[in-house]
Amino acid sequence: MAGSGCAAFRSYKAEMDKTIALASGGDVNGAIKVLESNNKSKDKDLLYDMELGELRRLSGDFQASQVALMSADQKVQAWEEASRLNAARTGGSVASYLVNDRVRVYEGFDFEKVMITTLMAMNHMDLGDWDTARVDIKRTHEREAIIEALRADEYLKVTEEAKKKGARQSFKELNGYPVQTIDNPEVNALKNGYQNALSHYLAGFVYEALGEPSLAAPGYRTAIELRPGQGLLEDSLSGLDARLSGKDDGFSDVLFVIETGAVPARASQSFNLPIPVGPQGRWIFISASFPVLPPPAPYTTPSVRIDKDLDTRTAHVLDLDAMARRTLKDEMPGIMLRAFIRLSSRAVAQYEMQEQINHQAKKGQDTLAMSLGLLALQVGGMVTEQADERGWRTLPAHVTVARARLSRGQHSVEIDTGQGRATFDVNLAGSHALVSARLLGGRSFVTPAASPGVPGVRLPAGSKSAAVPDRVPVQVSVVNFDYPVSVSTSRRTSP
Repeated sequence: MAGSGCAAFRSYKAEMDKTIALASGGDVNGAIKVLESNNKSKDKDLLYDMELGELRRLSGDFQASQVALMSADQKVQAWEEASRLNAARTGGSVASYLVNDRVRVYEGFDFEKVMITTLMAMNHMDLGDWDTARVDIKRTHEREAIIEALRADEYLKVTEEAKKKGARQSFKELNGYPVQTIDNPEVNALKNGYQNALSHYLAGFVYEALGEPSLAAPGYRTAIELRPGQGLLEDSLSGLDARLSGKDDGFSDVLFVIETGAVPARASQSFNLPIPVGPQGRWIFISASFPVLPPPAPYTTPSVRIDKDLDTRTAHVLDLDAMARRTLKDEMPGIMLRAFIRLSSRAVAQYEMQEQINHQAKKGQDTLAMSLGLLALQVGGMVTEQADERGWRTLPAHVTVARARLSRGQHSVEIDTGQGRATFDVNLAGSHALVSARLLGGRSFVTPAASPGVPGVRLPAGSKSAAVPDRVPVQVSVVNFDYPVSVSTSRRTSP
């Protein structure tokens, strides 16, 4: 990544808009080249590793994806260790109080940290190594516990500090801030901004596939707690014992993981922040930049049909769009506190210069030089005052799962979103199988079915075996999905 000086003015949103446009057009290699061109320094940061890990996954190069995600995971582990030793460090670096939040070392949003090990588990599953997948899943849940403890402590400290300094704590007090984008029913319904129902459901499925019902049940149970009212999740738990006690009947228990769209991008927008100055506590309004998110787009849970006539049940297990909004909502008190501290000195300087200008004017003295100095101070502040736009942009906005028991062998699958339909074949070989599909822009990226000990290898028609490659051939097709769809302030999801 660029140094801190360049980072203060760098637009991560613009960079990733181009990267995602290429990927959604089917040119994943081109997207990776753009990512590389924007990250030329030798020491890559967390964002680079995460974006590369997801792009490599889209291309089906799960080994390369693992390398990138493992690098990201190591950085998050370092953050965990440092935070254990000093929880106060999560509040922000010194530079962010002097310049802006863009110069802070990017440590990842909490839901991104959880998604790293979740995707690592899925990569291992796609490669047939479900035993290692269970290790990543276990670490995912340990990470959630660490985050929970840290955030509870951080929130109290930010609140206390804001009260001491007289800083505004609520983003609702910023005149013109699009409150409804981060304060709406979908966001408020979340238990928190990091716990991942997909990860817990994957845990249940992996432990079940490995014959460990005592570990599978808690995974399904937690997924239900995080996404209540989803019949598929409830049935997965209630039918667990019956499924594990049955004999091998030549069928595969198939889990379809359907990822759609991309998480919303933060953008920098200016608002007037009131800051008290002078002996009488006069309010000075200083232009401050804060991150905003676009209005949420409507979403309908995709339907899944097997062999043209079997409709499977689905469950919308992960709303990363809402989690990104919840994360920003939870962060805003800290962002506002840092802005208040950062801009207080500028407000005092502007106040004092204005007082000198008024004093000179009363004496009939020339105020041009002082007025130009005040203007330069104001303009300079506006140039450097930019909100942090960074975030793991290649993540999907939504994840839906479907589950079906199918005879081993070849089957056709249709995924219909209402904006487009993806059609592909799977070849089932084990008692349990994972099939993942990413629907992005006008393309669908579909991985072949993978089972414990059987990597997801696409077999030619009529073939019974094939060499196991490092790179799994992902099926990429044009389906003309309309993502993002028309903007709306509310969403509807199917039950």
